[in-house]
Amino acid sequence: MKKLGLAALALILCLTGCGQFPPAQAADGAAWSDDWVTVGNVVGVDTPEDMTARENIDALSAKGMYYATWSIGDMEPYINEDGDDAEVYDAQVYLLLAGFTSAEKAEETAAEWEGLANDRYTVNEAQTVTCNGQEFTVLTYAFASETNPYAVGASAFGVYRNYAVSVELSCRDGFTGDPLEVLTDFLNHCHYST
Repeated sequence: MKKLGLAALALILCLTGCGQFPPAQAADGAAWSDDWVTVGNVVGVDTPEDMTARENIDALSAKGMYYATWSIGDMEPYINEDGDDAEVYDAQVYLLLAGFTSAEKAEETAAEWEGLANDRYTVNEAQTVTCNGQEFTVLTYAFASETNPYAVGASAFGVYRNYAVSVELSCRDGFTGDPLEVLTDFLNHCHYST
């Protein structure tokens, strides 16, 4: 009976070790906050005041993929080109995080994502920015598709340790903010685990 109890305890400890807990402190020295939206226990987002956290999905965490969204403004119902009901906001932020066994693979993936963005959008400008100690390539662009409810946007692509990071801001036609400024503010609210 004692062996069965020890085996069960070992299994519980092993399974507990598979799940990650947020660190006590972020790489920038800030104390990790329970109020932050934690994505993959790698990125903690201190949600900017004008944004609302919407989704934080770790369904693909076994494959090292994490996804979270934030919105600005009111929701409006929308029917996409496939006839499906959707919700759109004045602006929406999408954060995608993908973990790999090496920093090189993360760099390759971030470069692939950047290349896909160059193919999908009419890019106006590309630049390198550093936000809260993390370097990103940032693209500002217009959406090429007339069926897309969003008109303009900005995306950031970077690598943190062995993670590829993509943050996309999509803005509707009437959005009054500057996409680059809004995205940069969001990136400055991102903290990284040590």
